This record gives sequence, C-alpha cells and structure tokens, in this order.
Amino acid sequence: MAFWHDLAAERGYHSSIACPLFGDDVVCGVLSIYAPEPHAFSTAEVALLEELAGNLGYGIASLRSRAERAQARQAARRASERAQALLHYAGDGIYIIDSHCRLIEANDAFAAMLGWRREELLGQHLWDWDVGSERSHLMHTVAELMAHPRKVQRETLHRRRDGALVDVEISCNAIAIDGATVVFASTREIGARKQAEAALLLKQAELIESETRHRELLENLQTAIIVLDIDLRVVFSNPRARALLGLTAAQMLAIDLHNPSYRYIDEHGRIIDPLDYPASRVRASGEPVHGMLMGVVPAPLKHLPSAPTWILVSAFPDFAADGALTQIIVNFDDISARRQAEQKLQHMAFYDLLTGLPNRRLLLERLDSALAASARSRAHGALLFVDLDRFKSVNDLHGHARGDRLLIEVAARLRACVRGGDTVARLGGDEFVVVLPDLDQGLETSSNRVALMAEKLRQALNAPFDLGGLVHRTSPSIGATMFCGAADGADVLLRQADIAMYKAKDGGRNTLRFFSAAMQLAVETHAALEADLRHAVPTGQLHLLYQMQVDAGQRPIGAEALVRWAHPLRGLVSPLEFIGIAEESSLILDIGQWVLQSACAQLARWAQVPQLAGLTLAVNVSARQFREPSFIGSVTAALERHRIGAGRLKIELTETVIVNDVDDVVRKMHRLRQMGVALSMDDFGTGYSSLSYLKQLPLDQIKIDQSFTRDMISDPNDAVMVKTIIDLARNFRLHVIAEGVETIEQLAFLRANGCAAYQGYLFGRPLAIDAFEALVRRHQQHEGLS
Repeated sequence: MAFWHDLAAERGYHSSIACPLFGDDVVCGVLSIYAPEPHAFSTAEVALLEELAGNLGYGIASLRSRAERAQARQAARRASERAQALLHYAGDGIYIIDSHCRLIEANDAFAAMLGWRREELLGQHLWDWDVGSERSHLMHTVAELMAHPRKVQRETLHRRRDGALVDVEISCNAIAIDGATVVFASTREIGARKQAEAALLLKQAELIESETRHRELLENLQTAIIVLDIDLRVVFSNPRARALLGLTAAQMLAIDLHNPSYRYIDEHGRIIDPLDYPASRVRASGEPVHGMLMGVVPAPLKHLPSAPTWILVSAFPDFAADGALTQIIVNFDDISARRQAEQKLQHMAFYDLLTGLPNRRLLLERLDSALAASARSRAHGALLFVDLDRFKSVNDLHGHARGDRLLIEVAARLRACVRGGDTVARLGGDEFVVVLPDLDQGLETSSNRVALMAEKLRQALNAPFDLGGLVHRTSPSIGATMFCGAADGADVLLRQADIAMYKAKDGGRNTLRFFSAAMQLAVETHAALEADLRHAVPTGQLHLLYQMQVDAGQRPIGAEALVRWAHPLRGLVSPLEFIGIAEESSLILDIGQWVLQSACAQLARWAQVPQLAGLTLAVNVSARQFREPSFIGSVTAALERHRIGAGRLKIELTETVIVNDVDDVVRKMHRLRQMGVALSMDDFGTGYSSLSYLKQLPLDQIKIDQSFTRDMISDPNDAVMVKTIIDLARNFRLHVIAEGVETIEQLAFLRANGCAAYQGYLFGRPLAIDAFEALVRRHQQHEGLS
C-alpha cells in the first residue's frame, strides 16, 4: 500500500479511500479510489463506496461458485446502479467516449459545464468541445490510451455551447465496459485556480526581480508593505508602513507579530486573536488572505479608543522553487477616512441631517420593534404626531435659515422631554413623531400618561425661541394614537396619528387630539368623495345653478353661476362638502375650467335672446386656478370659442388669491381688465383685506359677504362694517354688491347707505337655467307693466 500511496502522491492525488473486498469471509482484493483534493470523500460517498466494495467482493466470490452466480449477477447490477449514481451525481464533470472519440455517456455536471443538455451532447465527438489540441492529436491520444491503458492527466480548453472557452483539468484512463474498451474521463473547471496561480506567479516574479528596483518600488509605494519570515518576524518594511505604525526602520525590525505595543480589533471592537492575524493564517494554510479589516490600538488595551486607526490588510505567501514557504508579504492601507465616510453615509441613511433625529426609515424600524415588544408584554404604547402651527410663515417672513434653526431647537426640546427608551423622529418639514413604548398594561393609565407627555411637549414648544436675535413663538398640533400588540402596523399607526393631528388643527391648534374611529370614518368619506369627484366632470355629474343679481330698482342685471354636484348614488352633494376637497387636489382646476367654459357657453346662448342679451354672468375662480400660468390663456380661449363680449363675463376672486405673489396677481388682473373682463372681490372683509391691497388691485366691484349682511339690522357692529365697506368702495370708485339679502329691511338699509346692487333669496334662489330665465322674464314683464 505504501507503494501505491507514494505513486498517487507523485501523480497529484491528496486523498484516497481503500475498501477491502471480502469473499466467503476472506479478503480477496482491495478497492482503492484516489482524488486530487484533500478530504474529497463525504460520509455519504464513503458509505456508498463501502457498499460498492462489499458488492464487488460478493460478486467475485459468486464467480467462484456456480451456485452463487445468480447472486453475483444481482450484486453486479447493484454495483452498476451505484456506479451510475456516482457518475450522474458526482460534482466533477464525467464523460465516456468510444474508440471513435464519440461521446457515449456523460453526467449532468459535464453537460452543465458546456451549457448543453445531456441528451444533446450524446453522439458528439471529442473535438467538438475539446479545442486545446488538433483533431488528429486527440485521435492519436485516445488510440494510444486504449492500446496502453494508464492514467493520463492534462489541462486543456473546452468550448461551451455559447462559444466561450473554459480552462479545465482532465483525468482519464481506458477501461472495459461490456467487452469494449472506452475512455473514462473526469474533468473540472480550473479557470479561477489558473487566475489565482497567474496572479501569484506575477507577484512572485515581481519579487524575484532586481532587489534594488524592487526596494525602490516598495519605498515609494503609498501602500504599506511589510515582509515577514516564516517565524513571523519583520525583515522589511517600507516608509508608508513605518509612518502608519509610528515606528522607525530599526524598531520595525525589532518587533514580531505578537508585539505587545499594539493590539488589533475587528469592526465590532473585539480583540483579534494572534492566530487569526492575516500572516498567521497565511503561514497555517499557504493561501493568501484578502482585505481583512483591522483596527490598530495601543496596548495594554484598557478601553476602546474613540478613533482607532483602521487598516485593510492583505497577506500573500512567497514560495521557493521547491514549494516551501519562504516569507509572507503583508500590505495594508489606512482606511480610517473611508470608514468615517461610510459611517457618515450610514448615519445619513438613518438620521435626519438637519436635526440629528432618526428619520422615517429608522422610525419605522423602532416602531416595529416597539410593536413586537408590546405584543410580548401586552403593555400599551403610543405614537404622537407633532406638527408645528404656521411654520411656513417663518420661512416666508424670516428666511429658511431661521426656519431651520427653529426646527433644530424644536428637536432639542422634544428630545429633552421624553424618556431614554422613547424615540423622537423627524418625518420631514415641520412634522415630528414621538414613540412612547411600554407605558402600562391598562389603557386608561397609558392614555393619561400620553396626555401628560403631550402637555409637556406643548408647554416646551410654547416657550419663546431665540432665532438669532428674533424672538419667535410657535405652538404644536399633536395627534396621538394608542397601540397594544402588533395588530396595526407602523403605517396604520402613522396614518391614525396624522388624522388626529389634523383634528387638533381643526380644533384650534396648540392642542392634543386622540385618534378615534369617527376620525377614520371622516377621512375615508373624504377619500371616497375625492375619488368620486374625479369622475364628476367627465361623466357630466356637474351642473350650474344661477342666482339673480338686481340693481336698486330690482331690475335683473345678471347672475352668479354656482356649481352643483349631482352624485349618482349620494344625490345632491353640498358645495361645502366637495369644493374644499377639490381645492386640496388638482380637481379644482378641472372643475374651474368646466365652469368657465359652461358660463361662456350660456352667455353665448343669451346673446341670441334680446331679453337676456344684456345680462352679465359671474363665475367664481379659486386662488389655485388663478395662479396657474395658463389661466389668462384659458379665459381668452373660452371667450374666443364662444364669441362673446368680454364685458359680460365677471370673475369673482376671494381675498386668498393675494396671499402669495401679489405682483403676479396684479399683472394678471390688469391683463383681464385690458381684455374687458370685469373683476369682483368676493367675500370682502372676511380675509386678508387691506387698503394697500385694495389700492393695487384693478377691481371693478367688491361684494359684501353675507356674514355681514345677515345680522346688520340687529348687530351694530355688522351695520358699521357694511357702511364702512360701502364708503370704502365709493372712495375707490368701485361698484359694490351685497349678497345674502333676504328681507325688505336689509334691502332698505343697503339702499339708504348707497349700495345699489343686490343678490339673495329676496330676489330669487339659485335656479336651473330654465327656471332662472323664466324668473328674469317675469321681472321684466312686471317692470314693463309698472
């Protein structure tokens, strides 16, 4: 056996298995199998080979006895099945060719290596895939092997189905199967190994070059280089290595790998065992080590320094001609700056850059953890959504720098109010979220604690802020939702707290609201209405009603067009329900355009009727629609399309239109006036009115809001307000119209104080077009009779 062992070692085999063959309890032979890699045989394969040896021994014994031939044939069949299993399930590619170099058998691993299906490979010739030698050479090699069976090992190139070339190592021999001599070959890909060998050979070649040139190169490299002997003592170091370690050349030569002046830690701060150092691993295995991250710290290590020097280390073996390890080359780079940058990127991924608070991503992770913990402990927790009231005005009036400073201060105050295990996060803008886990197992107690915490936050944010010489006061609107367990996910809780926060804003701001099912229902109803409203214009669900406007003699002078929504399931939906929804989305633009086109179309029809041709028609235009760059163009297009005089169209604007970009508003209003379109300020006195704005805006008319008209007879304050508006309009040479006129007393008061145009139930409710036109004719007939 020693002879075979030495022979196998010479041929490059590093592991083997030998199984005795027994016949009639007598050893009649040995089954030996060799493999090129160490520890090549798994437990399952060993068991399979032992069983195969047993069957072969049994078969040999059976051949010696006619009475046992049947059993021998059965054992042979089992051995064949085992051999087929080894063939098809072996990790290496295996194939068998006949004397004509034609493939008669192959396993799936070989077919996969070449990119074929096994059935497609059968029948192909050796030279169809083996392109490392000429066809004639391959045929000669096969013939020679069959004539003189022996193990042959060689490297060659195989061509895949897609044309790619694969470096392989083949081990083959001639064997007899069913009385015919065939070549049995085992093949494996060695591309990666050849590349590694080539790289290693290149490094060895570089090291074997001129010592002077070699050292000059090393001396000037920006990569640190250290050369160790096989006892792991430093025999060479370049200046970069000495600079990184803070040692002189002599000091470097005096130390060894276990130098107590330094310790090395991994990325988690754990001290690395010297046996795991890259050089130690190279000496133990003879294999290179690539890119090991190590932190260099002084010893003795009493505590982890705040900023160790981080190096990325690789180590390579250097072999003599006889294969013996002679030295180990270690190179390393200081990657402390890169690691700090990576840590900064990591911080940026999970924390808000402005405030340093966790961002949405980290918030969701912590909230998920809090929900899981709550499910285990059954303790209640809470999520608070904190939104600053009127934060936008800080940016608009004082600049974004002060707005950012306010956010930073708010973050600091919120953080100072909570417990150590709580989370304060910033979602973006002026929106903050506070997670309060592990409050109490009782809902009432937990809710009380949330209310106390919310009040603490509110008071903290109510205190004045010093924004660089500007003293600013703000307030929070806080929405809270409770949780116990993980039934509701993080997204659901955030949505609930957001809903509650908006209810806090609706409740007057600077207050707390807890989420309730009624809030959820309101939000769902709002969302359903918005979804349905998207179909209102395309499906013709909108229509206009017309409310008459009269002069001092109660003669019809025009109308206001009022949009109504006839929902197919809900019936008539109040404008109070859907106009706000439309203004929150872009739907107000579609609705506004439809109203404008419909009003112009109606003016065109009235122009064909002498009794109606002189009427004007007022349409309401939202601030959002008016701010659209294309608004002037859409008005022009509507007038031209329906061929109507611009003076018969009146556009009513609310005071909110002048909140932003007054210059743009004034410019557009002048353009409309130049076209002849009349402009009226609707709901005057209820919003942002000021004499300076009134002076700038090229208005034709202001409309007294019905909130003043309604109570002016009984409320002296409203009466003064109405008189003031009328006097103001007269001084600015503007027409004035009062809406909401419902009684004779209101009409008389308005007449007495100089208001000469009116609109309200006293003259007619909003009517469909036919009813409105009939009402106008009745007024005209009554006027004619009088």
